[in-house]
Amino acid sequence: MEADRLVATGRLVEAVDLLAAAYQASPDPAVAARLVDLRHQAARSYVPGTGRTPWPPGYGDPFPHVSGRLPETGIAELTADMLGGTVTHHGALIVRAMFDDTRVRRCVDAIHSAQAARDDGSAEAAESGRYRLFPTTTARQKALRERAAAAGSTWLADSPVSAAGMLDGLSSVGVIDVVSEHLGERPFFSLQKSVMRRVPATAGVATWHQDGAFLDADVRTMNVWIALSRCGGDHPSPALEVIPRRVAEILPVQDAPTPFAIPWDVIHQIASETPAMRPEFAPGDAIMFDERFLHRTYLERPMSEPRYALECWFFAPSHPASAYIPFLA
Repeated sequence: MEADRLVATGRLVEAVDLLAAAYQASPDPAVAARLVDLRHQAARSYVPGTGRTPWPPGYGDPFPHVSGRLPETGIAELTADMLGGTVTHHGALIVRAMFDDTRVRRCVDAIHSAQAARDDGSAEAAESGRYRLFPTTTARQKALRERAAAAGSTWLADSPVSAAGMLDGLSSVGVIDVVSEHLGERPFFSLQKSVMRRVPATAGVATWHQDGAFLDADVRTMNVWIALSRCGGDHPSPALEVIPRRVAEILPVQDAPTPFAIPWDVIHQIASETPAMRPEFAPGDAIMFDERFLHRTYLERPMSEPRYALECWFFAPSHPASAYIPFLA
């Protein structure tokens, strides 16, 4: 097999691209499983440079007249300069129709299929590529996986066929290329922070946070969060609530009610200057932001519909999150 020959000669990145193209041309669960393993092997053996310099890049503001809300664009207009400039000056960028209706239906089907296979737990379910636990080594990693499952989430790399399909989707619309150009290097994604979500219709309270609070101090990231069902605004499903501004630093956190929660008095002070909002998302719409963005899951009203979403955090290989298991995107 050509991929094996490339691996044997140390050309793992080429092997990943070859297998990804092979799966796209002819989906095969065995190829999908091999591809997940090879992405991890490629990430572990990757020798990054020093990373993009200077960092952060000196982007101009693509939306100088937007204030008090998040800028928006369509997927056809998305560029690295637009993404980097918007995140730098506004905190996040909404990208409309990142996935079309066909891709959205495939993703929702993949979520149902992966969760059913996880509940099944049979060897046949694993061989189908719908759900196959990627090996973890620590009690904390096991606990995080169990917590994700309890919240209606499945780690993307635990479902090889889902990972192959969703990464192909992000690549085909140019998102991975845009993130690569912004970071200055081909990114990694991680086991623990690339997640397929079916958030149940349950009211409650979720805390505000910045993901940078629990990542390495010098990490470089870009998150892609794609709604796979209608949510936000006044829609009766769990939503994202955000502060539509750039926060320059990682804010102090407290351990209660949850670890890494930003204290309510800090949030109230910031929201008094820039009120929080719940952006409306149609299926396929996305929001992109980095580790400094202030956000939470909004649950504080009666809910009647679950929310489906894909979340994929990308990391610069030169400045990754050391506690997270990496895969080459």
